[in-house]
Amino acid sequence: MAVALVSGGVAYTVEERHEDARARVVATQTPGPSQSPQTSRTAAAITARRVAVDTILLRRAQAVQTRNQALFLADIDPANTKLRAAQAVLFANLVEIGFTELGYSQAEERFNPSVLRAYGSTTYLVRVLMRYQIPQVDVAPVTTELGYTFVSRAGRWVITDDDDLDDDLGPGAHREAWDLGRIEVERAPRVLVAVEKGDTKRGRAIAAAATEGLTEVSAYWPRKWRGSVFVIALDETEVRDARFADEDIESAASSGSTFSSLPGQDTADGTVAGAYIAINPNERDRVDEILLSHEITHVATADLGGYEPLWLAEGAAEYVSWRGIEAISGPSEVGKAEQAVIDTALPTLTSLPSDAGFYQNSADVYGVSWLAVRYLVRRIGLDHVEELYEDMAMNGTDQAARDRILLSRTGLTEATLWTSLRTYTPQR
Repeated sequence: MAVALVSGGVAYTVEERHEDARARVVATQTPGPSQSPQTSRTAAAITARRVAVDTILLRRAQAVQTRNQALFLADIDPANTKLRAAQAVLFANLVEIGFTELGYSQAEERFNPSVLRAYGSTTYLVRVLMRYQIPQVDVAPVTTELGYTFVSRAGRWVITDDDDLDDDLGPGAHREAWDLGRIEVERAPRVLVAVEKGDTKRGRAIAAAATEGLTEVSAYWPRKWRGSVFVIALDETEVRDARFADEDIESAASSGSTFSSLPGQDTADGTVAGAYIAINPNERDRVDEILLSHEITHVATADLGGYEPLWLAEGAAEYVSWRGIEAISGPSEVGKAEQAVIDTALPTLTSLPSDAGFYQNSADVYGVSWLAVRYLVRRIGLDHVEELYEDMAMNGTDQAARDRILLSRTGLTEATLWTSLRTYTPQR
């Protein structure tokens, strides 16, 4: 039946959609013994289109898993040569990465008048969920978003565009590593690195640095995390939800969450599964294990919930990085940096850095956050700080909860922690 409906290419026009909407309203208001012929035709058209699109999405996933490029391109509009070329690159990237699981499914239909005018009355614009699992990176399948524009051409449904919905999707949607031009990947134990095709030397260097960064996180952060890290180092200023050409221009790297359930899909906040690391393209030649140990600390804590305050999240990541620096340069270098934060950064603030505006703050909020974590480590011990982090990440949903957790585990609130920092004299 699916083959018959797809081959038949039933077109569902805008007029029929309006008729369908009217029919649904009437059905809820005035029960009747039977549907009108027009309503029946509309319902049949909707069913046929859904089956046709579902079949196309299934074919795309099967094409990647079987490495069949012709099948992957079979449902791309023959008239759109630019899209066909881009989809060939996409196919090569998906095969390059490899997936233990890959699937596409329709979410909700969207409407855009300009897209309708461009492609005609059969235009079907739909949000698509891509669910996938990268082996030895994702511990469970995760989900990202796409937007496809389908039209009925010569009696069959085809994809005629893949970016008409980009501005209406979540942050970073359709900006995954495989969406951004031809890539290659470098692999190491617990490490996957994506670079541009031919950038092999850089990819290997970053993979080596990430391996060292993993070692540092294992050594200096108590959580027993055995996950893997995906580092994306492309010549792109926007990768996933990192925008290095915008507010994050000063950032060397950014770790962005992956979701087993997207925000708004099952819950408002979604369910975080892990994180990938994106490197600022201007910093790719300066990536080292110190930078990556900071970001990998974020990856190693990403699945805890994400409710911890930013001063704790960034302070913990800085703590791990500075432990790595201490191993190389000795404690005097760290002591100088700590004293510099006390002398120059603390006086510019009146409280612990707040989540609001944290990354736009011109003060050294990273340094102050690091100092707060160092203070807590000396007060209660690193293992207890890690337990505090987990509790905050899972349960610190508001300021009252954060203060309750902090008070119960350290004897301090954020306000009294700040007061303690202002009078803190480190032991050398």
